[in-house]
Amino acid sequence: MRNELTIAVGELYHGIGHHHWHGKTFRQFWEWFNQRCIALVGAALPEELGELQAELLDVRAAVEDGGYLVPSDRLDEVIEPPM
Repeated sequence: MRNELTIAVGELYHGIGHHHWHGKTFRQFWEWFNQRCIALVGAALPEELGELQAELLDVRAAVEDGGYLVPSDRLDEVIEPPM
């Protein structure tokens, strides 16, 4: 994978940090996250897609572990600091 994509995936990991999202809604998080993932896939060369997909699945697992995966009826709730 090209350096630009590797750096962008690292920035995505950094961007999911709770300190960026306190006081914002889950909907705002998911809009940001989905836009970033779409942009990354769009910037990838065809031969990079397999490796990028694996990287994005790892980021998605970190998102789930971070508690951002909520039912749709909670999307407008504000993200609180972790206890």
